[in-house]
Amino acid sequence: MQELIKLKIKSEATSGESAQKIISHFLKACLALDCSILEPMIDEDQFFEELDKYRFLASLKQQFDWAIARGATDITMKQGKCEMCVIGHTTYEFYGSKVKPEFAYIINTNKKGINDIFLCNGSSGWGN
Repeated sequence: MQELIKLKIKSEATSGESAQKIISHFLKACLALDCSILEPMIDEDQFFEELDKYRFLASLKQQFDWAIARGATDITMKQGKCEMCVIGHTTYEFYGSKVKPEFAYIINTNKKGINDIFLCNGSSGWGN
């Protein structure tokens, strides 16, 4: 079982336009399997729950590399639901050519913006 990877956004990056840009670029990076799309959105001193910018980008790249190694090319996104840690929370599932997702993430938001972003190993798509 993979370890749960959480991405915690610093408070000054969680609201308004900054939060929307992070979400938008994060989803684009996942669809393109390209961390360089997200990299400019993360500040040098920004930490994502115990991971600095470069460790987080490395963990994301690892997910992308695993998907590529399994033959994923044209990635599509579907929404699912977490069935393990945050039961019922919306997930973003990223699919290659297989029936099951290559990886899935939760983007946890509130009225103020982003609370955190983390890898979901229990998204509903895994049950297909």
